Amino acid sequence: MTVATVSPPGAPALRPHLVSFTTESFVRPVERFVWTPVPAARPVTARVADVGPLLVVGNDVALAEGVAARLRARGLAVDVAAPGVEPAPAAWGGVVDLNVAGARYSPGDGDWRSALDRSVRMLAHRYPDWAAQPLANGCWYLVVTVMGGKMGYDDAPIEQPLGGIWAGLAKGLVRELPNLAIKVVDFDRPDAVRIADVVHAELGSWDQFEVGYAGDERYVLEARRQDAPEPRLDLGADDLVLISGGARGVGFALAEHLAREFGCHVVVTGRSAMSIDEPWLALDDAAFEEYRRAEVAAATSATGLREVREVLRRQAELRAVHHNVTAARDAGLRITYRACDCADEAQVAALFDTVGAPTVIVHNAGIDLPKRLAEKRPEEVVDTVDVKVTGFANLVNQVLADDGRRATLKMFCNVGSLAGRLGGMVGQIDYAAGNEALARLGFWAHRTHGLPAQTLCWPTWERLGVITNYDNAVRYVSTIAPDDGVRRWTDEMRAGTTSEVMFIGRIGVALVPSMLRGFWRFTGHPDLPRLHSLAHFLGEVELFEPFAQLRSAVTHRAGDQPCLAGEFTVDGVPALPVSVLIEQMCSVADWVAPPGWPRRHLVELSDVSVQFDALRLREEGTRFVNHAVGADTPNGWTVTVAVLGDGGEPAATATLRYAEDPPEPSALAATFPPAADAPPRSGGPRLRWSGLAIGRPRWRVGHDGGHSADLSAGTAADLWTMPFPPTAAICPTALEAAVATAAAAGTGRRVSVQRIVARPGAQRVDRLVGSSDGRHWTGLAADEPVLQLTGLRVTGG
Repeated sequence: MTVATVSPPGAPALRPHLVSFTTESFVRPVERFVWTPVPAARPVTARVADVGPLLVVGNDVALAEGVAARLRARGLAVDVAAPGVEPAPAAWGGVVDLNVAGARYSPGDGDWRSALDRSVRMLAHRYPDWAAQPLANGCWYLVVTVMGGKMGYDDAPIEQPLGGIWAGLAKGLVRELPNLAIKVVDFDRPDAVRIADVVHAELGSWDQFEVGYAGDERYVLEARRQDAPEPRLDLGADDLVLISGGARGVGFALAEHLAREFGCHVVVTGRSAMSIDEPWLALDDAAFEEYRRAEVAAATSATGLREVREVLRRQAELRAVHHNVTAARDAGLRITYRACDCADEAQVAALFDTVGAPTVIVHNAGIDLPKRLAEKRPEEVVDTVDVKVTGFANLVNQVLADDGRRATLKMFCNVGSLAGRLGGMVGQIDYAAGNEALARLGFWAHRTHGLPAQTLCWPTWERLGVITNYDNAVRYVSTIAPDDGVRRWTDEMRAGTTSEVMFIGRIGVALVPSMLRGFWRFTGHPDLPRLHSLAHFLGEVELFEPFAQLRSAVTHRAGDQPCLAGEFTVDGVPALPVSVLIEQMCSVADWVAPPGWPRRHLVELSDVSVQFDALRLREEGTRFVNHAVGADTPNGWTVTVAVLGDGGEPAATATLRYAEDPPEPSALAATFPPAADAPPRSGGPRLRWSGLAIGRPRWRVGHDGGHSADLSAGTAADLWTMPFPPTAAICPTALEAAVATAAAAGTGRRVSVQRIVARPGAQRVDRLVGSSDGRHWTGLAADEPVLQLTGLRVTGG
C-alpha cells in the first residue's frame, strides 16, 4: 500500500497512489480550509433489504419511540434504548442514534453524559461482531443531530450543539471498524416522522459522512481552501490571555509566543498544583529514565504495573510543566501557572476571581488515552469528552456572568482537532467526540450570545502535544511544525474569525476504503488526484479485511474514456488495454498493506497472466471483480491479485512483491541491443492498437535483430477525461508496445510475463529496448534503467 517516498521532496515516485514517508520527512506546510454547506441530490433508492434489525438510541423517550414506530411501519424490526428502556443485546445490523436530539442546550446541562454512556454501552454490544464483519457496509451507525439542517455551518440558531459529540464519535468509529458504514444526518427540527422518513431514505446510501436537511433541501459539507483574513485585533502588553491546559504541549508553545512576541500576560492552567519539592523533579532526563525503569521493574503484578505506569506518566507531565514555567520565568516572560480543573465549575469561578477578566480565552485542555472503544469503559469516554464540553461551558458561564468580562473579551478560541472533523487515529473515538463538539459549541456561543468564538482544528503538531504515539500519528496525516502552528494560531486570533477553521496537510497511508467518503468534497487539496486515483480503480468495495484481503468491482464502458474508445481492440471490439488492467491490479493491491502500514515499495510483479477475450468492453459497461490477498512471505510482503471478467471468467492474475526499498538499478540486468533493420510488427490478426491515446512507439532502424523505440511523454489526461485522471505507475506506452510486438506472431489469446521490475521513474519511460525474440524488454528514463519485463509471451491459449 505504501510504495513511494516523499523523502527527499520531489523524488520520483514509483507508485503515485498511497505515498509513504518517514516520520522525519512528513512535516509539511498545512493548508487552511473552511467548510460550507452546499445543496446535494437526495439518495436515489434506499436498499432497506440490506438494513436488517436495528436499534434506535435516544435520551428523549417520546422522540425515540416515535422514530421507532415510524420505521416499524415501514417494515423494519426495531428495538429502542432510552431512559427506562434497556433492550437485551441483539444482533442489530445498525444503530440509529438520536442522542440528545429533542433537548435544547444550555451551558452546564449534564444530560449528555447519560446519553453518551448509553450510546457507548449499546455500541459495545455490537463491537465484536462489527469488528469481525468482512463485508463492506455490512453494519452501520447513523447519528441524528439537530443543528439547523446545515450541520451548524450557517448563520441559523443551533438548538443542540452537543450533537457534535456523536458526530465525532461516528467519524472516529469508522477508523476502528473499517467495514462500518457511518452517516451523520442533521435536521432543523426534532420531528419524529420526518427523522424516520429521512433515515429510511438515507439507509444504504453511504455517499457522504455528513448530510443535512433544512426545509426541503438536502445539504452536504464542502471544504474550500481560503487564506486567513487580515488582522483586525491588536495584542499587546495590556492583554491577559487565559489558556486552559496550557502548561504543556501546543498550549505552552502558544503561551511562549504570545508572551515573547506581543508582551501579553499569559495564565496557563493545569489540573493540580505545580510540584516543587519532589525528588524526581531534580533529575535530569537520563536519571529520570533510569528512575522510571527501576519503578517499572519493581512492580509485582499486572495491576501494580498499570498503577506504576500511570504514576510515571503523571510525573512526566508535571516535570514538563515545571520545566516550562521555570524556563519562562528565567527568560523574563509573563507566564503564570494556576491550578484549575476546567471541568470543575467552582475551580473555574475561583480562577476568574483571581486573575480578573481575560481579553483572550483559549480552551486548550484535553486528554488523550488511546484505546479501542471495546477496551474503554463508558465513564472513560464521558470523562474525556467532559474536559472539552464541560470545560467550555464553565469558561463561557464565567464570561456571561459579568458584563465587564463580556465587554473585555476579544476572542474565545477553541482548540479543536482533525480527529473530530475527519476521524482520528484508532483509539481516539472519545477524543474525536470532544473536539467535534467544541466546533458546534463555538457556533452556538457566537449565534446565541454574540461571543467572538472560533474553533481551530489542528493536525498533529510535530512531536508536541497530547498525542501518545507520534510515529503512528503521522501515518494518518502530515504534521505541522510548531513555529508554523503558533504563527497561524495568532493570525487567526488577530483576524477575529468567528467560525471553524481546519488546517490539514497531506493525507497519510493509514487509510481504509470507507474513509475516502470523507474527502470527496475538498476543493484545492493537493492529495485529491491521489485519492481519486485510488477510488477510480477500487470501484465498489464488496469485502475488506485490513492487512489481509480486498474484493471490489469496477465497471469500464466502451467509448467512455479515450483509452477505452478503440485504443485496443480484440476481434474488432473495444477492450481494456493491458497496461490499464495492470495499473488496476497494482492500485487494488495498494489497499492490502502489511499490518501497521510500514513503508513499502512495489519492487516486482511476477507470474502475470492476462486473457485478452475477457477484456472486451460493452457500451453499457463491463464489470470486473478484483480480489487481492496479502501475505507475509520469506521474500517479503506479497499480494496476489486476481481479476474476473463480466461472466466470472478469469481475466488476469499477478503476484506483487513489496520491500522496504525500491530495486537498485543493478537489479535490472539490462542489455541494450542495437535497433532492428526494420520496425517490428504490431499486433496480430485479432489484436489491434491504435496508439491514439496511449501513444505510438517510434522504432529505431538498426541491425542485429534487437528492438529499440523512443516513447512519447504521454500524460494521464491523454487516457482519461475526468477532473482527476488516474496516474499510471508504469509507462502505458512501454507496456503496450512490448505486448503488441509479442502479439505480432500469432492469433494471441493470452499474454504472460514472468517478471516485471519497476523503479521510481518507471512511469516516465522514454526509451524501450528489447531482445530479438521480443521476450525481454528494458525501459529507460533519461538513460537510466527503470523498468524490466522478463519472459513476455503472447500465446493462443
